[in-house]
Amino acid sequence: MAYQRQEYNKYRVKSSVKSFRDLEVYRQTTLLSSEIFKLILEIKKNKKDKCLLDEFEILYSLSKMAPKLVAESYGDRFSSNELAFGKLEQAMRVIANVVAKIDFIVEVLEDNEVKELLNKILAKYQKQRVKINNLRRAWLGVCQDRGGFERKNK
Repeated sequence: MAYQRQEYNKYRVKSSVKSFRDLEVYRQTTLLSSEIFKLILEIKKNKKDKCLLDEFEILYSLSKMAPKLVAESYGDRFSSNELAFGKLEQAMRVIANVVAKIDFIVEVLEDNEVKELLNKILAKYQKQRVKINNLRRAWLGVCQDRGGFERKNK
């Protein structure tokens, strides 16, 4: 048997994705968006870096778009593969904009604790961008192998 190694014996197939809420990239981007929201609340509470509040608001509005686009692409893949792939690519562009905005804020920010937290969020967003691209490639593979997700009329 090919899988005699101990770590493969513990492997279990994950359950199928029943909705967009089961997608890891959706959950993670939603979590990251909530972390940014918590940062905004903290900055409003503190007196430091209040001049950057508008930039944080822009960052938060950008961060909310990524999970929304992932959810929309999941729904669109059953009606139009092109639209679904387009929304995943748009989500990757939004994440690139989030990364650029975080870079700007980190350069201007004075509070080292917030800088450190933003750098951690930045690294997580970069990982999510890669995972969205992997999801797009996986969906593309299914489209090529099975002719797509679209429902066929009988």
